[in-house]
This record gives sequence, structure tokens and C-alpha cells, in this order.
Amino acid sequence: MIIPIDTQFRIKSDRYQWVIQERRTRKGGEAWESKLFFGTFQLAVKELGELMVRLSGADTLADALEAVEKVNTTLSQALTPQLVAVLEATQKRERK
Repeated sequence: MIIPIDTQFRIKSDRYQWVIQERRTRKGGEAWESKLFFGTFQLAVKELGELMVRLSGADTLADALEAVEKVNTTLSQALTPQLVAVLEATQKRERK
């Protein structure tokens, strides 16, 4: 499963883990580079949100709060269509 978040990040999964991937431009084109690995979807989303805020360039509290709001909106829009299916699949795996 691949869940696009924005033009820079996506979350990918296999049967063992959730992976935050970042788009990288390389000679000959673009590629997705695996950056962080998690055992649960919830941890991957939480860390991605924090990472996006840290990379936002905010240098004041007001800017940081604005970045948090923007990141929350981005994640909500990206995840809403797939959230139910992902959570159900995660719960099934955890029960096994």
C-alpha cells in the first residue's frame, strides 16, 4: 500500500512495517527514499506530522502553530479516504 501525503512525502507499507518515504531528485529522474520505519500506522503518521512541522521553517511560536495547523490539514486530507481501510487492516494484523 502506498499513501501519498503531499509532493514530498508518502507512507508505504509491506507486511512487516510502515515506511515514511521522501521524494528525492537524482540524476535521471526522481525516486522515493525510505527514511523512517515503524511497526504501526499510527506511529508513522505521528512522526511524519512532527517531521513536517520541524521542516516547515517556523522560527516563532506563531509560525510553529500555523505550521501545525497546516500539517494537520494536509494529513487529514491525505488520509481521510484511506483511513478506515488502513485501520481495519492494522487491527486485523494485531489480532493475529
